[in-house]
Amino acid sequence: MNDLARARRELAAVLRWSARLKYQQGVCNHFSVMAPGSDTSFLVNPEGLFWSEMTASGLLLCDLDGTILEGKGTVEMSAFSLHAPIHRHNKAARAVLHTHSPYATALCLIEGALVEPVFLAGLQFFGKIAYDEDCQGAAFAASEGEREARILGDKNVLMMRSHGPIVVGPTVAAAFDRLYYLEQTCERQLLAMSANRPLNRVKEPIAQGLADQVAVFDAYAEKHLAAIMRVLDREEPEYAG
Repeated sequence: MNDLARARRELAAVLRWSARLKYQQGVCNHFSVMAPGSDTSFLVNPEGLFWSEMTASGLLLCDLDGTILEGKGTVEMSAFSLHAPIHRHNKAARAVLHTHSPYATALCLIEGALVEPVFLAGLQFFGKIAYDEDCQGAAFAASEGEREARILGDKNVLMMRSHGPIVVGPTVAAAFDRLYYLEQTCERQLLAMSANRPLNRVKEPIAQGLADQVAVFDAYAEKHLAAIMRVLDREEPEYAG
């Protein structure tokens, strides 16, 4: 299997798995990954399909200016507007995942709410989340993506107020693992907040020490993706076609 075929299979897998986790809203939102060895083209899911329908061959290969290079279908304008500028400006963001997943999005809907250092699995995000506090509506222009890319900077997560999260990573595995644990962290934080008691914030040196273990988290992410693909190979093998 060549590198592009492997990237297609991995991206299709995390789209299918995210559908199982109910991260998708309607047929909106997009996952993308730069084509291996390229800084000018990326794979993205086409417009109008449920993530549960995605296959490796059904992903579109596009350039950063919006031209479809391989595949049939169209790409929603917001996908180009958000994803292409982030890929262009943040070379570490090889994979860019945008969802309206329930709990991370819910936290984005609360004025001033932050992902707090209170949950062990979420300490990996300490100091690595950017917040866009100025909602500009739907991202239908490249200028909006440029603005979001500037706010994201070199962080791993962008929490867009009144919108939802964008999570990036050097690989599909790393980005998906971060998305998964962001959603898990927000779920538990919101549950704790509902008790109307003070949150127990972890001391900064402890949180920072865990956040610095990037190599450990990324290695775990590869195992996480491998497990997902084993299940899909048994239960939904058509995803790889």
